[in-house]
Amino acid sequence: MPDQFLLGGLFGLLVAVISYAARFLTRSGALTTFMLAVVVYGFGAWAWTVPIVTFFVTSSLLSKSGRTRKLQINERFEKSGARDWAQVLANGGVPGILAFLSVSLPIQELYPFYLASVAAAAADTWGTEIGVHARGRVVSIVTLKTVPSGTSGGISLTGTLGGALGAVAVALSGYAWYAEIRIGLAVVVAGIVGSLADSLLGATVQARFHCPVCGSETERTEHCGRAADLSGGVSWIRNDLVNAACTFVGALAAWVLM
Repeated sequence: MPDQFLLGGLFGLLVAVISYAARFLTRSGALTTFMLAVVVYGFGAWAWTVPIVTFFVTSSLLSKSGRTRKLQINERFEKSGARDWAQVLANGGVPGILAFLSVSLPIQELYPFYLASVAAAAADTWGTEIGVHARGRVVSIVTLKTVPSGTSGGISLTGTLGGALGAVAVALSGYAWYAEIRIGLAVVVAGIVGSLADSLLGATVQARFHCPVCGSETERTEHCGRAADLSGGVSWIRNDLVNAACTFVGALAAWVLM
């Protein structure tokens, strides 16, 4: 165990430094990633580390793609660009807790639920990043009415399929350590369920704001240099909290399925 934590620290330091240099992470995001790596690798070794690294690397690369297309759409998002500490915890907090509990509660087989929580984060991120490139129709998950691309709770066929691919990527990255089709299918389905829950929460309870200057709908409290007006949702429920809920629902959905 001490050796695993030492290796986890070295690996986490390497990932944090490279990611900060590549501007995938802010300074606070890099520090949080380092601490998360120590926990995940220290308690779970490579079986638990490979899936979350798969999510992080692929999602970071996707976030850097199509910058020109996403410039205007990014104004709708609360945060864009390098991930900070809150974003790292939002996606990695639940998986980190499950990694810790896997040792604290050895009678529980938590690995499939861990994979499902990471798959949910991947499905949500892949769906968002791929969906913003879609030229097809984007609709609200609640009303099914057409909404602008990047709107909280907006879904599209391309984005949903992209999210499913993200869940599959995570399921495959851990397959060597569970090697059962039934578990793999449960992880993928649970990941998709988690991402859809994220969209549902985004369309209902997540805080949404209206810019009094340009009239845009946004997740940001400030827009065009002015304070934005709350137009829907609960003011303290922001995107990071919704993303954390997404990973929790993913793990819960896997538990229900299995």
